[in-house]
Amino acid sequence: MSHIKTHSHPVASLFQSLAETVAKRIDARISAPGTARPTVDHPVADAASTIAGHIAAGEDVPPAPSTDLTAKHGAGIKDLWDCISLSAKILVARTAKDTEKAQQLEDDLRFSTCDPLWIEAITDYVEYFGLEGDKREIPYVRYQQMDDFVIDRLPKNARIALVGDWGTGTQDAVDLLEQVAKHNPDVLIHLGDIYYAATPDECQKYFLDIVDRVFDRGSGGVPTYTLCGNHDVYSGGVGYYGLLPKLNPAPPFAAEWAQKASYFALRSPRWQLLAMDTGLHDQDPFDVNTNVTYLDPQEEAWHLDKIRRFSEGGGRTILLSHHQLFSAFSAIGKGAINEKLQESWQKFQTAGGASGIAGWFWGHEHNLCVYEPFAGLEKGRCIGHGAIPSFLDPSPYQSLANIEPLPALVDDPAHPGKKLELGTSGPVYDHGFVILELDDAALTAKASYYQASQPDRPMFVEQL
Repeated sequence: MSHIKTHSHPVASLFQSLAETVAKRIDARISAPGTARPTVDHPVADAASTIAGHIAAGEDVPPAPSTDLTAKHGAGIKDLWDCISLSAKILVARTAKDTEKAQQLEDDLRFSTCDPLWIEAITDYVEYFGLEGDKREIPYVRYQQMDDFVIDRLPKNARIALVGDWGTGTQDAVDLLEQVAKHNPDVLIHLGDIYYAATPDECQKYFLDIVDRVFDRGSGGVPTYTLCGNHDVYSGGVGYYGLLPKLNPAPPFAAEWAQKASYFALRSPRWQLLAMDTGLHDQDPFDVNTNVTYLDPQEEAWHLDKIRRFSEGGGRTILLSHHQLFSAFSAIGKGAINEKLQESWQKFQTAGGASGIAGWFWGHEHNLCVYEPFAGLEKGRCIGHGAIPSFLDPSPYQSLANIEPLPALVDDPAHPGKKLELGTSGPVYDHGFVILELDDAALTAKASYYQASQPDRPMFVEQL
């Protein structure tokens, strides 16, 4: 089985989007909705993924492809490598606002033996995304009134499906969503990241087309929501914000189901799922290794109002975001805790009271991490294992070094003495999803954690 490889770096992700666009143009075909991503095994995609890895690591692109790539695709990969690497250097120069270098490289590409579609695609990207430094401002939507973006449509005792980092368009993603559909959720919520850079084409083909087909939403069905992740703003947010009006259109859905912003409150009589936008401030190509994202201050005030008022009315809140509050396996700035989100979290605690906030689900890391109480949060859960593969080496469960304190995973009830971790299949860890079953009368919620290899039997169940 082939696996999509992505890199959490804006320029690398934009380059992978560009390379896939060229591959499709060269092949004169566009993938059909719901099929496996067509370019996973394509030589352009393979070479682009390798080059994107060097970009993400801040390394120079090697002058020739690796022996593995040559063995897989033949000697012709060398000429292709020259064209792809030259295109990558152009995109890096454009993003760095080095116009003189970019122009020189473009001349080299234009008058080389490379397929002219490369220069055509780069021109399209520069024109559309403004990579000279005038990239379009993210069309973030601000509320006008405190009751904006409150969706009071969940039925009593609703069943909610949660998936994170799922929008890849791969067959793995399709298979996982088909497993989710068998649980008959009332609502589907994606915790963010449509790959590679949430371009309009990617948002349509690798998210909406598949959701619509799997849930047969042509005449209604399951309302769907998606949070804003870092990949969703790598192309300026044009694809992500263009997707929102298409998610639950009226008709066939009732107008009240619409997602009008990147943050919202989805409510039943006694439960509130509060979705936050942590992607807005994680889109700069030049601080990817040091950036500590945060909530927009105006949005933070909106969330505080929702938590306080709902708690005062006797309701409970579950927080949702793309980025993590803390991690035992991925440094956030210089530590295990996002100190900026922690400041927001402390305010949320005060607003929600002792039992007003039941838990917090996030993605971003392509892993399942069910944490013991940490940083004042009783139940912090990373569920970013929707469709991006986490390889066994290096293990996503390798704890951070020289950082204390670190959060700990809960014990696996099926294997005493071991921590709860995903199963493995071949060279990668399993994908999975979460089903939340809300109980409005008892004010409890059951969270069941499934992995793709065992879709009918949860690997872990807990009560919030």
